[in-house]
Amino acid sequence: MSEDIDLNGDSERKQDSKRKAKDESAKTIPLYKLFSFADSFDHLLMFVGTVGAVANGISPPLMTLLFGNMINAFGGTKNSNEVVDEVSKVINSS
Repeated sequence: MSEDIDLNGDSERKQDSKRKAKDESAKTIPLYKLFSFADSFDHLLMFVGTVGAVANGISPPLMTLLFGNMINAFGGTKNSNEVVDEVSKVINSS
């Protein structure tokens, strides 16, 4: 009576033995062996993914700089007629 029956009818002891068997059957390999099976198309995809990740990481700081320069152009003009020209200069220079 020490075993608790699950809703599926399996006892805890059976579930534990299933987990242990599953853990023992899972074998790991080193990272360099994982990449040794890659062909040239896989290398191309890894390269494109790396370039995309770098571009994705660089874009927020660049947008922050562009937006900051644009806001400074709004506030830096003394005449309200020159605001559009100053902001256009900043946007076109970036």
